Amino acid sequence: MKIVRSIAWRFMMKGTEKGHFSLLTLFSWLAIGVGIAAMCGLLSVMYGFESSLKSKVLNAYPHIIVSPAEGGNSIEDDPQVLKKISTHRRVTRTVPFIEREMILQSRTRSLGGVIWGLTLKDFDRVQKGIVEGEIPRENSEVPEVVLGRELAHRLNLNIGEKVKVISPTTKVGLMGSVPKSETFKVSGFYVSGHYEFDEQYLYMLKEDAQDLLGWNKKISGYHLWTSQMDDADSVQMSLSLVLSSDLKAESWSVFNAALFQSLKLEQYCMSTILSFAILIAIMNIVITLMMHVTHKRKNIGILRALGASKAQIQSIFVWQGTWMGIVGLSLGAVLTLLFIIYVKYLSKYQLPEIYYDRTIPIDIRPISFLVIFISAVGFIYLATLFPAKKAAKLDPIEAIRE
Repeated sequence: MKIVRSIAWRFMMKGTEKGHFSLLTLFSWLAIGVGIAAMCGLLSVMYGFESSLKSKVLNAYPHIIVSPAEGGNSIEDDPQVLKKISTHRRVTRTVPFIEREMILQSRTRSLGGVIWGLTLKDFDRVQKGIVEGEIPRENSEVPEVVLGRELAHRLNLNIGEKVKVISPTTKVGLMGSVPKSETFKVSGFYVSGHYEFDEQYLYMLKEDAQDLLGWNKKISGYHLWTSQMDDADSVQMSLSLVLSSDLKAESWSVFNAALFQSLKLEQYCMSTILSFAILIAIMNIVITLMMHVTHKRKNIGILRALGASKAQIQSIFVWQGTWMGIVGLSLGAVLTLLFIIYVKYLSKYQLPEIYYDRTIPIDIRPISFLVIFISAVGFIYLATLFPAKKAAKLDPIEAIRE
């Protein structure tokens, strides 16, 4: 077997009829290396975008939301329901909240937005994202709110200025039914890292939101966090079994389903497209080996005359294809490493301003790399079989006579 491998290596390095290095061999190496590096590098970037987006979405939103079933917009803040949810062994935090679409009006313009009402003790998560100002105070003369920084920019508001929040809930006055409204003071700006969230949401105290909506002690539901983000789906399913029919539980993968499914679809499509590039590289190996079989007819005839069996001749060309694959895959690994180092540490390319972190994210998943390399090895082996069998069938007498 050692002699077979040695001959296979020699055939690969001296693939022409005159015993020179064949450019077809070099192109085969490059085709495999570039194809593997393109797939590994692109998937690392796409996984990086997925992980980055997931962390930013979950920095803004909870892992699970318990809310009224279809048709309802509020529920009573029931201590029994809160206890039932909070005692789940994988639920680490439960927060009652109010969420409602409103009209926000500054001195220069009006926009649609969403208010998020929380109790003061639950503002500790918001506190981490405050980039200017502070969280609302309970004893303030004018009720205070925290705005997403992008929303504040769109409304042209600064710290200390007033914003009018107009509720869809109506009240009866001298002029008939008119929308309820309240003026709030801007106490701080919040950044979650999720652009769409920061341009829509406004935080206020739960009591202020209840007064604005006329909800008394009602809430929109409960925000839940689990010990592990990936546990959210299983926790949501178990909660659905114990909650009453007028409540529903949705995990982050449900209320962001369209976003993450589109990312998965994009990953699948790009992987499929790049798989064709690797298949073309493998076809290149078949063509190269076929050329080598033609160029080495005399050598094959001499080996057969010296006693080499058909199985050994077949093994020589299988090993030649294997050596080509090993060199190509090694080149692919080096190119992948160089690509990741360049993108992560050396590239000066900046993403559009809509992204808070404008560097290209990279997420290395060794299992994906392993699957790609193992699949490539399997296809390369299959690609060597036809040329190897063709070489084994050559008539040694005819080959020597030529």
